Amino acid sequence: MSESTSRVAPPKRRRPWRYYNILVHRYLGYFFAGTTCVYAISGLAVNHIEDWNPNYSISHQQQAFAPLADPENLSPTEAEAILQSFALQAPFNAENVFYPDESSIEILLSPQQKIRLNTTTHRADLETTSRRPALHLFNFLHLNNAKQAWTLYADLYAIALLLLALTGLLMKKAKKGLWGEAGIWTVAGMVLPVILVLIYYRP
Repeated sequence: MSESTSRVAPPKRRRPWRYYNILVHRYLGYFFAGTTCVYAISGLAVNHIEDWNPNYSISHQQQAFAPLADPENLSPTEAEAILQSFALQAPFNAENVFYPDESSIEILLSPQQKIRLNTTTHRADLETTSRRPALHLFNFLHLNNAKQAWTLYADLYAIALLLLALTGLLMKKAKKGLWGEAGIWTVAGMVLPVILVLIYYRP
């Protein structure tokens, strides 16, 4: 019997649990990378909802118009002249004209477009609302407006984030592990939100 055939293969070494911990962390990060970007971008947008509309962009055009014969009763001829000043071909419908106050008239052209008339300054303002293409979809998903199957996916994503956090804590050991450097950073990251809650929370 030759030496090569008599040689016994060494037993396979068992991989440490930290190896599988790293695998879980890595592939969960890969799989949910796109979703994380969606939630992060949407979160930034929604955080500043008081400063802007994260779902829609609103544009304005203004034109002067001749004084109305009767500010409380916009005539079809006057309305058509105002529409033409904005190069709009929409047909005039008296049912879509509203009088919010004594110096204002609103002409509703569509759910996305309307004209406001100021009968005192004789200025017409065309307001056009349009969806922000990607951001509107991101917010739709982040706020779970889809419901149904998306709720299940969002729950899985929440569990994945929890696992990413826990596996991240356990990736290093000794001085760089949970009882060392990793633990210090973890506690520091918890202290700041607690301080902000104590400052701003009013039950």
